[in-house]
Amino acid sequence: MAGAVRSGQDASASAPHSLSSIRIFAGLAPRELALLAAECDWRTVAKDEIVVNTAQSGEAGGVMFVVSGTVRLARISGLAGRVAYKDVGAGGQFGEMSVFGIAESDLTVIAREDGLVATMKEDRFAELLSREESVSRALLCQYARLLRGQEAMGPSSVSAGDGAVEGTGAQRLYIELLALAEPHVDKNGKDALLIARLPRHRILADRISTTEEAVARAIAELVRSGIAERDYPGLVIRDEAALRGLAGAD
Repeated sequence: MAGAVRSGQDASASAPHSLSSIRIFAGLAPRELALLAAECDWRTVAKDEIVVNTAQSGEAGGVMFVVSGTVRLARISGLAGRVAYKDVGAGGQFGEMSVFGIAESDLTVIAREDGLVATMKEDRFAELLSREESVSRALLCQYARLLRGQEAMGPSSVSAGDGAVEGTGAQRLYIELLALAEPHVDKNGKDALLIARLPRHRILADRISTTEEAVARAIAELVRSGIAERDYPGLVIRDEAALRGLAGAD
């Protein structure tokens, strides 16, 4: 990600340069976390700022940890050129697949809100995985939970040979709902997310390459579980954290 990651001097002087909130580092001692933080490049990002664009830079530039805020990953998926989206919130990371030889091509990352991001060199992260069992185990558990969630929600309606989009149909819908939602305070003064006018099921289905029936079922399940509430013509998301978990955005 040439030119996209700036050095620590560009980050806010008041921002805490700590990796203690990163979930895969939960098993590391404070001293080790401090040493790792010192080796990272730190960058403050503003809402809607482009954090990564490999189409321009030609490389991802390292493993990136979202210390605060939320970023959205967009990748071109399949021969049809569809775009797969994933949100990564505070405590998460992205770019680590390049450490395993999977190139992060056609990747664009945009900040969904103001935040702080730390970038670690790929070789340093690879060394950390080989040395710290707690980190490699946490990463494997993260992938296992994602796979289990995909199995539980069923296969995607689009086959791999037809330009499959990342994630199951339900996951892609949850990600789309998060993209459409805006911060909202309800009549009781509680924080929520609001989609003022929910698109028709057919339109949502076309966007995420699934069926109208799958969209209807997934939204009905959100309402049944209390994660969301219909407020015609819109949708209120009562439990953002739960929805992000279902979307695999943690």
